[in-house]
Amino acid sequence: MVRLGVAVRLLGRSAPMQPHSGHLSVGLIWLQEVLAYLAARRVSLYRLPTDLAACLVTLQPDMLERELDACQALLESIQQRIAQHQFRLTMHLMPGLGPAALSEAQAAQWAARVCIGARLLAALNSPHSVLVGHVGGVYGDRSAALERAAARVEQLPVWARRYLVLEPDEDGFTLADLLWLHARCGTPIVLDLLHQQIHNPQQIDRASALALAFASWQPSQRPKIHMSSQRTEAHLLPEGRRMRVVPPRIGQHADFINPFEFVEVLRAAQKRGSFDIMLEAKAADLALLRLREDTLRFAADLAPLIDGRAEAGGATDAQRCF
Repeated sequence: MVRLGVAVRLLGRSAPMQPHSGHLSVGLIWLQEVLAYLAARRVSLYRLPTDLAACLVTLQPDMLERELDACQALLESIQQRIAQHQFRLTMHLMPGLGPAALSEAQAAQWAARVCIGARLLAALNSPHSVLVGHVGGVYGDRSAALERAAARVEQLPVWARRYLVLEPDEDGFTLADLLWLHARCGTPIVLDLLHQQIHNPQQIDRASALALAFASWQPSQRPKIHMSSQRTEAHLLPEGRRMRVVPPRIGQHADFINPFEFVEVLRAAQKRGSFDIMLEAKAADLALLRLREDTLRFAADLAPLIDGRAEAGGATDAQRCF
């Protein structure tokens, strides 16, 4: 079974839900609404916002502990909903910060973000929760940067390190680099398919890349990948009485997922067992609902593999949202 997920924002409502960076209780009440919305649409994979609570942004673990204690009843209610629908909640670490940082202060800040994010995920008790991060900038010698990264991953507390997974960059560390880190530290790899298309100096084909990334996860863990389609349309900006055409930059996400690319990915990975796909499309949940319908239309034989799949006939979820 393949589960499709959505990251942070949700658009399928008249007033899109937004996180509130304040007391944890406010963020958890917002999360309750999000989970109810996702459950109604049979979506059980969701990426939490990094600003769910102010203490996560300001890196105050003591404040997080106090607010977790104050929110016990709310937490228990959310845990019950998570257990009922088997929600997998993930979080993405702040980009630009990673264990390969040259500065010890930056490395310490990265470690603090891992620990405080892991503590929140542990409190929510969602199965297969992970913190997704990048290794950081290469900063000169690649081998030295990887050695720094490995040493800092190994210095994390064991309980927090269990949540950490790493993804390749579109212009920095590659899948091959992360395979080296995995061999050294055991850290699972989240393959970002668009990043792999953009930055693949070893010319690893998609099926092999998926197999290598999936093999980095323990048998008890559920692998996860990221998927987005390259934006191809231009931005039209007014410039006096004319319109200036700004082409999309490489790596910019499209609003929706190309269904034919998605079908190719499913066919390449359908013998790899159960895994999750976080869709990084700008249309968010609307893109997910549309992709279910597109799969049913263009690859009906694969549609049964998708959790919460669209059903043939009648008004669809995506049509109702639009």
